[in-house]
Amino acid sequence: MTSVEPPDLESSGRLNRGLRRIASASGIDAILRATTEAAQELANATGLCAVPNDQTHCLIATADGVATLSGNTALQRLIASAADGGEAIVQHRPHLEVELPSRRRLLAETLLTVPIGEESGFVGLAFFWRDGANPSTEQLASLPALAWTSCLALRTQQHAGELRECRAEHRAHISELQHRARNVLAVVRSIIRRSGNTAESQEDFASHLEARISALARTQGALTFHEQEGPELEDLVRAELAANAVREDQVVIAGPSLRLAPRAAEAMALTLHELTTNALKFGALMTPEGRLTVSWSIESIAAPTMRWRWIESNVQVAQTSPERRGFGRELIERVLPYELGAVTSFTITSDGARCEIELPINERTTARMQRA
Repeated sequence: MTSVEPPDLESSGRLNRGLRRIASASGIDAILRATTEAAQELANATGLCAVPNDQTHCLIATADGVATLSGNTALQRLIASAADGGEAIVQHRPHLEVELPSRRRLLAETLLTVPIGEESGFVGLAFFWRDGANPSTEQLASLPALAWTSCLALRTQQHAGELRECRAEHRAHISELQHRARNVLAVVRSIIRRSGNTAESQEDFASHLEARISALARTQGALTFHEQEGPELEDLVRAELAANAVREDQVVIAGPSLRLAPRAAEAMALTLHELTTNALKFGALMTPEGRLTVSWSIESIAAPTMRWRWIESNVQVAQTSPERRGFGRELIERVLPYELGAVTSFTITSDGARCEIELPINERTTARMQRA
């Protein structure tokens, strides 16, 4: 009768306990520390070296803790090269020495490198022994199980971190949407109140209110489309003129790239709407011969400033034409200075309206600026 070698129940128990400790560890350092402790119990390993995907550094885990080695060390290069093979491999490097940040020196003369896959954040884990210690074949056979369990724990840790980041971004996004919704409602209430104060009739109130809310809605669409960068000032100008069917040959638009923050975009869009409506009714855009120039430049006065100009020409404004002192003028002369710190001027000349706005460039007004 053939005798059967009984299983090493003590080694199996140590392996199972080690695997449970690794699986229950929380945090990269704790996972590597648990893997190191299990390797010491199973195979008297001195420590563990983990090489991240970017290979800019490596982590050394020993009984004393986890240390980070920066730079492209010989040990790191050796492990990364071995991991490229895709199989666990034993390497012997007599007198290979590692100096920890604490100035402690370790010998890593025998290495067992186990590739664990990039999804864990690491290219490989390497158990090492010092002073010429050579683990047995049986001891070496149990260590890949530790490495792969560590890989799963690291991957779970990474996915949990990514999930936390996604949740934080989601909460921030929801908070931003709620903040924007409150701001939009405040702007709509302001439009309704001021439109009512300046309307000459119920029909006048209804038509102006609809047009102003439409201008605000176009801006909200631009803000949603350019959520990360902010809408371009030039796009707001062209959108408003196009919405009112202004002929392109009547208008000159010139200025550097300037992306506006939400509140500044809303205010400038409403300003554009009021100026365009005024020009269509009383100014340069009421006749085919009229001309309009919309330009802006970035200047450094006391601080970076956007100087914006709306200049109408080639039209004779009748002396009896009303100089509008309604919603638009209040917006330009009161709202823009109060909410955005702008310096504004609005005048009616014999050639039409002229509006100038000096807008400070800061976090409240601009999302991102690019010089032309």
